[in-house]
Amino acid sequence: MSLLDIYASNVKRKKDEVSRLKRDRVRYANEIGTVSQKIVRLKNQLKNIKSQSSIKSKMNEISREEKRISDNQKKVADYDKKIATKERELYKEELKLQKEQEKENKRQEVKTYYQFEDINNKVEFQRLKQIQLDNEIKKLKDSKEKINILFIASNPDIIYTDDYGQERECQKLSLDKEARDISEAIQKSPARDSINFVTKWATRTDDLFQYVNEVNPTVIHFTGHGTEDGELVFHDKNDKPKFVSIDAIVQMINTLTDDLRLVVFSNCYSSSLAEEVSKQVEATIGMNTSVGEDEAIIFATQLYSSIGFGYSIDKSFKQAIAKLRVEGMSKDEANIPELYVKEGLNAEDIFLIKTKEN
Repeated sequence: MSLLDIYASNVKRKKDEVSRLKRDRVRYANEIGTVSQKIVRLKNQLKNIKSQSSIKSKMNEISREEKRISDNQKKVADYDKKIATKERELYKEELKLQKEQEKENKRQEVKTYYQFEDINNKVEFQRLKQIQLDNEIKKLKDSKEKINILFIASNPDIIYTDDYGQERECQKLSLDKEARDISEAIQKSPARDSINFVTKWATRTDDLFQYVNEVNPTVIHFTGHGTEDGELVFHDKNDKPKFVSIDAIVQMINTLTDDLRLVVFSNCYSSSLAEEVSKQVEATIGMNTSVGEDEAIIFATQLYSSIGFGYSIDKSFKQAIAKLRVEGMSKDEANIPELYVKEGLNAEDIFLIKTKEN
């Protein structure tokens, strides 16, 4: 087996290891969402229980489920570290493969060169050499273009007072389902190996910069509750709701790397925030009013599926809107998501995934 074959085999093995780790990670991340929903149900049941022994039993059950979440969060964090390590190893193997391929190309060039006996053949050789070089450059460029999608989820318990003065708890969002459906859509797309989908759960405000610096995202997808003032709701250190203003989010976005190209706000009432952020980022998407869970999931799933097929932001957005109509949403519901583009740019010219066609 040649050195080139060995390096190619190593690259394939590392890619398989990364894929396996990501699949295992998704399993624990999905379990966090499922257990979170169970805890909400248990807390709702607790409100109707009168017996002290039953209350104690239910509280013990809630404590066990909360420990499950904590354990799974640790496992997810551990998998994130393992994935990051394996991806660095993969990159090193790809560099070895690239260098060995370059050596092999030079050996072939020398061999081919001496097969030509006159000037005309040497001219043809130079032409063929340039074609080969162009193809190698294109292959290398395509192989290195990988995007990171950072999925930031926040779903704290929110208590509000209704019109009758009664305290109510906001409905919990199925953010795990949203992440799962997006992940599945990406895996079904042709560019699945070029997209790294990273999910972060129960995000606290002091987690934001850590996550962004770790992942170096091309796309940030915020999901969770939003207020009519355009604020996003995160967790504080005690896992209570913490409302973050438009100005604060914009200031955070301004400090990020140039690799960030798209920000999606799946939160209700986030269009004004998206519009402000679009002054710094190539493209943003926000919701101009409250949005149902089903609509948000359908829209996001189709958006990332279309991106994975190598379509522009413009076409991906339009396909996601069309998917809402196909799934039976009204025209008004389908017009809730809004796309904003940085001044001077055109959404038709923004591609996150490079293909032969674009």
